[in-house]
Amino acid sequence: MGGIGKTTLAQVVYNDKKVTDHFYLKGWFCVSEAYDAFRITKGLLQEIDSFDLKDDNNLNRLQVKLKEKLNGKRFLIVLDDVWNDNYREWNDLRNIFVQGDIGSKIIVTTRKESVALMMRTEQISMDTLSIDDSWSLFKRHAFENMDPMEHPELEEVGKQIVAKCKGLPLALKTLAGMLRSESEVEGWRRILRSEIWDPSNNDILSALMLSYNELPPHLKPCFSYCAIFPKDYPFRKEQVIHLWIANGLVVPWGDERIQELGNQFFLELRSRSLFERVPNPSQGKTEEFLMHDLVNDLAQVASSKLCVRLEECQGSHMLEQSRHMSYSMGRDGDFEKLKLLSKSEQLRTLLPIKIQRLFLRPKLSKRVLHNILPRLTSLRALSLSHYWIKELPNDLFIKLKLLRFLDLS
Repeated sequence: MGGIGKTTLAQVVYNDKKVTDHFYLKGWFCVSEAYDAFRITKGLLQEIDSFDLKDDNNLNRLQVKLKEKLNGKRFLIVLDDVWNDNYREWNDLRNIFVQGDIGSKIIVTTRKESVALMMRTEQISMDTLSIDDSWSLFKRHAFENMDPMEHPELEEVGKQIVAKCKGLPLALKTLAGMLRSESEVEGWRRILRSEIWDPSNNDILSALMLSYNELPPHLKPCFSYCAIFPKDYPFRKEQVIHLWIANGLVVPWGDERIQELGNQFFLELRSRSLFERVPNPSQGKTEEFLMHDLVNDLAQVASSKLCVRLEECQGSHMLEQSRHMSYSMGRDGDFEKLKLLSKSEQLRTLLPIKIQRLFLRPKLSKRVLHNILPRLTSLRALSLSHYWIKELPNDLFIKLKLLRFLDLS
């Protein structure tokens, strides 16, 4: 079941100082529904170490490299959100880990009982929250700095909403975050009476869709825009605000400064539990945030395929209709990957995602800089962050007349 707290529990364990001190190596990878041994192996290698360019596209060499890195070392690997219950494929993947030191551990989170059974190891089955714990969690988020007993009507309706969430922490947090800014009891009753609470629907999806439907009009496009980020990807608040502003999603009212208004929008979405703060950010003390994978799914539905990941585009029609796109940075200049953008003339955002740990900045192909990017004349936001670029062509500034944000950090 989604939204019950599996990933949250795994994160608490993974980030615990005693756990960190106990293991020589740690790696976390979000597997998700599309099982891909190459992607998993490469992702884990990038989590624990760097590797040479020649290994970049060969599964066998990557697996050998990962085995070498884990050999004789005590490690902790987390495979989050596993759906694939094909034993042969799991056994092939498991063979990579057999040479670790005694005491090495693999944690797998899954919504499917068949996956847990396939692992044939110790299982922790998470249950939903009791009604008392559900109310306690809901109350903490919905009545922050307030005593529910001073608002008996809100408390009465709130307890009925809690019952409909059926003990799912994500549903409780999301709806509580939405209602914390609603002081009128009629607003709470509207949520309680909503037709989305269909018994045939998934309770967590009902709660998430309710939270999206109740977003103010100015927040809906800002939230759906975040579908551009892959699952489990930590993003920075300042980066998101710049991208919103460049695409005209933050419009000042009166004398308000646009940056401050964007910050306000971000904090509103965070207060509704749609964004979660990353406990241990990777970039020093810079705060990072992410979306729960189900919240990410909701953003993708809300974006109507306008915000996409290049690697997940299926067919030219998706490339043609997309407006905002991200892609995983490689080490080979990214020309082969980005030449597909010839079909994306209406693209407004292009965002490279640095999934791997890179000790040296990769170079961006000159063919990308000179032949591909200048053709994307609808671009409002372009990030070339983390690339090593000596010089930008003049055509980039002559032809991208609508460009409002260029990130060269």
